[in-house]
Amino acid sequence: MTIIAWDTATSILSVALVCGAFSKHRAQWYVEIDAGQRHGELLMEVSDQVIKTARLKPGDVDLVVCMQGPGSFTGLRIGFAAAKGMALALKIPLLTVPTLDCMALSCSLWPGMVIPVIDAKKQCYFTALYQKEQRITEYMDVTPAQIAELMVQNRKNDLRIREEGILLTGPDGEQVLTALKALRSIAPDIRDQIHLDPWAKRGWGKELVELAQRKLQAGDGELMKELRDTSDVFSGPLYLRKSDAELGRAAYEAPTGELASPESLS
Repeated sequence: MTIIAWDTATSILSVALVCGAFSKHRAQWYVEIDAGQRHGELLMEVSDQVIKTARLKPGDVDLVVCMQGPGSFTGLRIGFAAAKGMALALKIPLLTVPTLDCMALSCSLWPGMVIPVIDAKKQCYFTALYQKEQRITEYMDVTPAQIAELMVQNRKNDLRIREEGILLTGPDGEQVLTALKALRSIAPDIRDQIHLDPWAKRGWGKELVELAQRKLQAGDGELMKELRDTSDVFSGPLYLRKSDAELGRAAYEAPTGELASPESLS
């Protein structure tokens, strides 16, 4: 099986291609670029180059995988649009994987708590708490103070976390580390146990394709059959938060569905 995976959730664009995914002759190609705002311009160009490097044609791809989110609104939409286009054009399944799960997988060897974070703007972050790859909270859109509260609570309940410490990862881990260390609500002994993943700002295409393979293996062939019938081609990104346009519209709508008057909003 040949799988191509696209990570467009952050400013780092990454593309992973695996050929012979479940055979002893498995081979993998990987590219990542600090694309900034150029995902739409670069995604298909980079993918074509990776496929050619592997001496394959687009028609040789059996499954396309993309980040489900959370992440950049624009980046996720570009990834989904390209993945759906490829899936429909080649008549192959599309599979999506949560972004935070991929980030946590990259730190699977860390014995304590892992907290991947993505800037959600408005002084909030998309995150979830993990222990040895297992997610122990829901996906959240929270402030650093709320992250600290959850961190302290889960640390209190798990001896391993108290002993091994906490690792922040993701593209905005450094921002959150600075914010957490400035909070007076965190005791000095806990503050000293918070560490930053030195490879936090990068692409997660490799982890994306790895989790896709694990999902397929766990499904024992049934997931691939199900994807051929339904696929994720009709799904959308996991945003966790409504867009500014949606929030603005909601603010101007009265409970009855009528537009609220400007006076009622002042």
